[in-house]
Amino acid sequence: MFSVRIQEAPINLTMELGAQRDDCGARVRFVGTVRNDPRSAPISHLVLEHFPGVTESEITRIIDLARERWSLQKAQVVHRVGRINVGEDIVVVETASTHRKDAYEANVFIMDYLKTQAPFWKQECFTDGAEIWVEAKQSDQQAAQRWSTGPRHIGALILAGGEGRRMGYRNKGLLSFRGRPMVAHVVEALRPHANYMAISANKDIEQYQALGLPVFQDQPRYCIQGPLAGIAAAVPRFPAMLDAVLVVPCDLPLLPADLVPRLSEALADQTVDCALASTEGNAHHGVFMFRPGMLLSLLPQLLEGSDLRLQTWLQANRCAAVLFNDARAFSNINDMDALQNLEV
Repeated sequence: MFSVRIQEAPINLTMELGAQRDDCGARVRFVGTVRNDPRSAPISHLVLEHFPGVTESEITRIIDLARERWSLQKAQVVHRVGRINVGEDIVVVETASTHRKDAYEANVFIMDYLKTQAPFWKQECFTDGAEIWVEAKQSDQQAAQRWSTGPRHIGALILAGGEGRRMGYRNKGLLSFRGRPMVAHVVEALRPHANYMAISANKDIEQYQALGLPVFQDQPRYCIQGPLAGIAAAVPRFPAMLDAVLVVPCDLPLLPADLVPRLSEALADQTVDCALASTEGNAHHGVFMFRPGMLLSLLPQLLEGSDLRLQTWLQANRCAAVLFNDARAFSNINDMDALQNLEV
């Protein structure tokens, strides 16, 4: 059995995970409890918030990674959210396998990744009324680092949802470049490296669907247009097995062949949330690869609505710049003159 459950109710160790025995040689159960770790005053309780849908997908992805590494017959995660008092259980991870080594190591692996990559906000509340938001500890990052091999399942999102004002409101991705739509060149460059691809678009949907890829439109509730809305609408609907997502705009038909491998290599460092393409003197904020858990920081920015720039979101996370030599490969085609010049 493989499952993920997020709940506000207290965890019942007998009822939630089942009392029946499994036909396997080893069962490992980790139970995490809220402890009183006082600083200026004793802790009263924790408040845990999450990104519904994204959190479950990310934990499922972590379990899938564990199943690739170890022979497991069972992996279950039950995680609480909301208010959790001192002494109450916050998370239970149970793994089972024919061999005790697999069951034990997989359990440790899942917990290490839960503490560093699962999209939860954790707030500590003290008896004196003080409250602080808590980030992953350096020791937790180091623990997760030992499992790192770099992303192995990569999704790609092609952003084509802009209005194209400087193009006379024409759909940039569908404009012809060297005999084919610009977006077709982007798809061709990414296809050898991506396990899954999709397009973010808000018009000419059928023409984009003709490329054989899923097309996601912005969700009206965000009330904005732009790359952040496209990412927020599309990425939560990507397959759970992906452990990295590449974002590129539709108007970069000359992407370098080593784009995906080099960004993926940079994400092998578990202290990095995002790998950003750059050339001499320029950071190309529209071309980056990030861990799905980074969506955790996107929702507050969307809801606040004061600064909806892609650059602001990236700067709020731990991004590594990856230097490429060919600046022309990252030339955005923002008007017809740029398109004609790049054709030459």
